[in-house]
Amino acid sequence: MLKALSELAEWRDSHACHVGAETLLTLWDESMARHPYMFYMGTDFRKLKVPFVWYDLIHVLDVLSRFPWLRKDARLLDMLAMLKSKMDTQGRFSLESVWTAWKDWEFGQKKQPSRWLTLSAWRIIERMETDSA
Repeated sequence: MLKALSELAEWRDSHACHVGAETLLTLWDESMARHPYMFYMGTDFRKLKVPFVWYDLIHVLDVLSRFPWLRKDARLLDMLAMLKSKMDTQGRFSLESVWTAWKDWEFGQKKQPSRWLTLSAWRIIERMETDSA
């Protein structure tokens, strides 16, 4: 829902977006202690994967980085640091989890860095570091 609301200027700074973002950031901050059903931010959450159909690190980062008023939040910066720590020496990212139904697609293998994942990661990084609020 936050992703959809981020696209609408009249909703982007709404109370609903602030509550939703705060909920996600609190879950990240308390991820070692709180494990709510379906919204647990454990080891699987931290694995990089595309497309954006899962509740995971890169998808949540993609959504939260759309809100300029969050870009200096320490929790979001911590999530960004986790993402950046997974970059190879050439600035590329490799998938850490794949769904075998997509094994024939570029985003369905872990053998080489993924162009789609790398593009997605760099869009987030650029958004966070270039358009700071």
